[in-house]
Order: sequence, then C-alpha cells, then structure tokens
Amino acid sequence: MWLRSANKDDLKAVHQLLVKTWHATFDDVLGIETVNKVTGEYHSVAALTRNLAKPYSEFVVADDGEGNLVGMAYASQSKDGIAELHQLYVDPEQQVQGIGTMLLAEIEMAFPDVEKLALEVIAKNQKALDFYTRKGFEKTGETNDWGTLKLDIPVIKMEKSLTGWSM
Repeated sequence: MWLRSANKDDLKAVHQLLVKTWHATFDDVLGIETVNKVTGEYHSVAALTRNLAKPYSEFVVADDGEGNLVGMAYASQSKDGIAELHQLYVDPEQQVQGIGTMLLAEIEMAFPDVEKLALEVIAKNQKALDFYTRKGFEKTGETNDWGTLKLDIPVIKMEKSLTGWSM
C-alpha cells in the first residue's frame, strides 16, 4: 500500500471511489437521491479539481501498488491553528485494514503549524464516529445545516488536538 499526493490523473478514479463508498454507506440512511446529489456536488471531478488546486491543503490517495486507488483523504487549513478534514474514505471492500489510519496520520502530519484538526461526521455513520473517537477526536457540537447544499442532515462536529506532534 502506497500513500501519495493525488494528481489530476487520479481524479476520475477518486470520484468513482467516492461514489461507490457513499452508496455503500449512505443509501439506506440518506436515500439514493440524496447520495446522488451529494456525490454529484462534492465528489464530482470538477469539485475534486478545485480541491487539488486549493492552497494550504493536502490531497492524498492510497494506491494498492497495482494502480488501484483504495482510499483518499483531503484536508485544508481553514484558519490560523485549525485544519479541516473534509474527506477521508476507503473502498468498502478494503476497510478495516489500516488504510484509513494511514491516511489520517498523513493528514495530521501535513499541517505542522496547526493546533487542531476538525471534521464533521454524519450522525448516523456510527462506524466513522467510532473510528474518529478511537483516533482521539472529541465531539465539539452538532448541526443540521450540512454543507453548501443545505441538506437537513444531523452532523456531529469533532476535533483533535495536534499539539503533541513534534518533528
């Protein structure tokens, strides 16, 4: 398994990974129509292209060594001292093998001047909530106003201190 920076040639495969993962995770929870709306807006190749070009950000992929992308993560520094993890997804068939842990560690080390890493998790995604809790994130709040699509989806806000990292 290799972690590497994403490039524009990866974006179609990242899009396909995100669509697959979102349908596997959220079709029963949010409905297929909502999942299609989210993946069409946030996970389109155009949206991923914008993320790839954003300054003060990190966009990494997990490559199985045979050219197949099995995971991805994207984060950006949102303000002084805080970075936001926007996306961390692993192919449903490849989960529970440490790929998510490796992606998260890479993101945490990518922002040496930040004190906290923040994220939002859909409240009904217990698997993700458990993962982030095990990785040291703590709940800081809740919202129902999720994303620019203004979907009424309950979301848990979480943060993790990164002040323990030293180089």
